[in-house]
Amino acid sequence: MKYFIIIILCLLLFSCSKTQPDMLIIGLIKPSLNHLPVQYALENIPGDYSAFQFEYFHSGWETNEALVAGRIDLAIMPFTYIWVDVSQGKKVKIISFFERESDGIIASEQFSSLEQLNDARIGVLKNSTLEIIPEMVLNKKQLPLPEIIYFRMPMDMAVSLRSGEVDALSFYVPSIFSFPDNYKVIEWFSTTFPLHTCCNLAATEKALKLKKLLIQEFMDLLQKSITQFRDNNEKVISTAQNYYGLKRDDVIRSLEHTKYITGLDKSGMDFEAEAAELMLKKRYMSRKIRADEVYYQIQP
Repeated sequence: MKYFIIIILCLLLFSCSKTQPDMLIIGLIKPSLNHLPVQYALENIPGDYSAFQFEYFHSGWETNEALVAGRIDLAIMPFTYIWVDVSQGKKVKIISFFERESDGIIASEQFSSLEQLNDARIGVLKNSTLEIIPEMVLNKKQLPLPEIIYFRMPMDMAVSLRSGEVDALSFYVPSIFSFPDNYKVIEWFSTTFPLHTCCNLAATEKALKLKKLLIQEFMDLLQKSITQFRDNNEKVISTAQNYYGLKRDDVIRSLEHTKYITGLDKSGMDFEAEAAELMLKKRYMSRKIRADEVYYQIQP
């Protein structure tokens, strides 16, 4: 009986070690349009996706916590968190740029330009692209920084703008279009930084060792989805309407301010390095890091 139990335990351990690398757990920020190509692929590109398990989160910081804890293998999330993680010795890497642009500043009706925000209160998500990029824009335009109000959840930000707790928000599509007509988008960050990186593909170092082929398969699927976007505009719009519950006009407006481009290019790295300098200055990063510490190029 003793030996039988040992054999069963060995078989269970062997089974776990064998099957675990065959499942890729992917974290997505549920309200964000950054994973629209994923939803498009699941609805419109035939294939066996049983090896992909999707976990949904309400914000970037929740997604990041799951990634660094190893509860998920890969995520589509703001690049700022990964730079901070790496500076703190966390075992995660950026493996591809992905969603670009998509963010801007929406303000109540008494404001119509960045120049008018001098004495305003602007809500941001702490240490996310929604905090760092608008500050980069203001620095580039040599404009003073408004009073910054920090939030942890996008829903709290929306409530604060409607209640008058803040005068403006650094926000993202499609949610930036969810406010009444007396709120206007007064600045798109892409005006200053065209095609700037925003949400990247990031993975744990453990997953890159054990699940590299699955990660490559998922990246190939994303590229196939992005390629189909160009010739299947109505299917893209329909997917966004069905998944996010959006009006057609809001989908169209959101896609006008959102680009999806994979790979690691120099312009994206330079932009993120500039952002990292600001994060270091704000003491979000514990040390300055090199590009080779944060980026990992997957070879086919």
